Amino acid sequence: MITVKNLSKYYDDLPALDHLNLKINRGITGLLGPNGAGKTTLLAVLNGLTPFQSGSVEIFGLPLAKNLKEIRRRCSFVPQSLALYEELSVMENLRFFAAIQKITGRARRENIDYAITVNQLRPQLGKKVKSLSGGQKRRLNIALSLLNNPQILYLDEPTVGIDPESRLDILEMIKAFKEDGKTIIYTSHYLAEIEEICDEAAIIDRGRLIAHGRIETLRGGGSDFVTIELTAAAGAVSDFAAARDDIAQLNKTTIKIESQQARRVGEILRALEQEGIMVKQITYGAGNLESLFIRLTSHRHEGHDV
Repeated sequence: MITVKNLSKYYDDLPALDHLNLKINRGITGLLGPNGAGKTTLLAVLNGLTPFQSGSVEIFGLPLAKNLKEIRRRCSFVPQSLALYEELSVMENLRFFAAIQKITGRARRENIDYAITVNQLRPQLGKKVKSLSGGQKRRLNIALSLLNNPQILYLDEPTVGIDPESRLDILEMIKAFKEDGKTIIYTSHYLAEIEEICDEAAIIDRGRLIAHGRIETLRGGGSDFVTIELTAAAGAVSDFAAARDDIAQLNKTTIKIESQQARRVGEILRALEQEGIMVKQITYGAGNLESLFIRLTSHRHEGHDV
C-alpha cells in the first residue's frame, strides 16, 4: 500500500526524517516513537502537506509527487487538533465538508450516512458542535474523514484528551474500519492501544526506522524479566544495585533482572542473603511492546514532535 525509500526531510539543518525506509501493508499499522521522532512529519509527507528533500514515496503503487491529486482522493487524514465549526450543527458540518470536497448525489448521501452510523452520531445530528462532549467531537472529527470513503485513513492521536469509555468506542470503531477494507495508519502514545488494535507497528526514532513487524513478533522482542521486592534498611538496596551491573533498581525496595541475566537469579538471591537483605516477593514478567519501546528509545530525552 505505502512504500517509503530513503526519505529525508529537514527543518533548517535538523533532520526530521533521516533516510527513512518503511513499507506499510494492508490492515492497521501503529506508528510509534518518542517526542521529536518524526511521526508527525511522516504523516504530513504522506498526505502531501509538506515537501521532502530526498527519497521517494509510493502509495497504491503511484509516486506521490506525480499523483498527489489521485492519491489524496483515495486517502484521508484525521489530525490531532479538531477541525470543526463550533457554531454549526453536526449535520451541517458533515454537509459542508462534503460540499467542499465536491461529493454529491448518491455518494454524498451514502457516505454521510456511513460516517454517522459508524461514529454513533445520529442522536447528535441537530446539536451544535460547541455543545458536544470531547469524545463526541473526536468522533465527528473522524466522521469528516470518511466522507470521501478513503481506502487509507491516517489517524494522529485520535484518543487524546477523552474519557476511557469514549476511547474504547473509538478503538472499536477503528477495528470496524479494518473490517470494511480500509487500511489504517495510527499514531498513539498509548502503547496498549497499539497492541490491542494494530496488526503491525513501526517504531521511529530520530527520523529513522528502528523496529517494524507484526505485533506478536515485536512483543516477543521485549525482554522477559524478573522483579524482586525486598525488605531492607534505608539505602541498602541502592548500595546493592549500584555495586552490580546485572540488575536495575526500580524503586527503594525493588530490583529488576532482565531475561539475559535470568540464569543469575540464584546467585543474586544468595548475594542478597549475604548482605542481610530479605526477599519479600519474586515476580516473573513477560515482555511486551512497551518494554521493547523503552529498550530501543531509552537514550532519548523529552522534546517536541517535528
